[in-house]
Amino acid sequence: MKLAVYKARENYLLTAGCILFMLFAMTGLSRAQDPATPSDVATIDGLINAYYESVSGHPGKRDGERMLSLFIGGGKISIGLESDEPTHELAEDYLRTERFLTLSSDFFEREISRDVQRFGNMANVISTYGISDAMENTKYTARGVTVFQLVRHSDRWWILSTMWQRESPEFPLPAELLD
Repeated sequence: MKLAVYKARENYLLTAGCILFMLFAMTGLSRAQDPATPSDVATIDGLINAYYESVSGHPGKRDGERMLSLFIGGGKISIGLESDEPTHELAEDYLRTERFLTLSSDFFEREISRDVQRFGNMANVISTYGISDAMENTKYTARGVTVFQLVRHSDRWWILSTMWQRESPEFPLPAELLD
C-alpha cells in the first residue's frame, strides 16, 4: 500500500513539474522584457523609426534591449544570404550577439521611403533604407530594402519578422521603391 501511495505521489509531482515547465515555456513566448517606450510602439511610424534608431549609432554598443522590445516573443530576423542559404534567427538570440551589439565605426541606417499595406491588426511594410556614416548624410555607402511583418496586439505594434537585402548590380533598387 505504501508503494502505491509513493508511486501516485511521484506521478503527481512529475505531472505538476511538467505543467510548471510548460507554463514557464509558454510565458517565454510572450517574453518578459523591459517594456517598450510607448511612443516606439503606439504607431507603425513610431515602430519603424525606433527600429532605425536602434540599429544605428556611433562606435560602441547598440541599444539591443530597445530593439528587442520592438519584437514579439518568437519574432524572427532574416539576416540575408550567407553561403547561398537564408539566415533566419530568433530576435532574442540575434539581438544579444556581439555581432549585432558592437559597432566598430559610425553606422547610420536611414529610411528613404516606405510602403505600408495594412488590414485590421496586421501590416506589411516595405522600407527602403540608405546607410551612411551620419544620420543626416544622404551620400549612402549602401542602400537596400527591409520588409517587416507587423501585428497590433495588447494596444501596441510588434515586429513579427523582418528581412532585408542590400542593393547590388544584380538587384538595383527600382524607382517605385525610392519614392
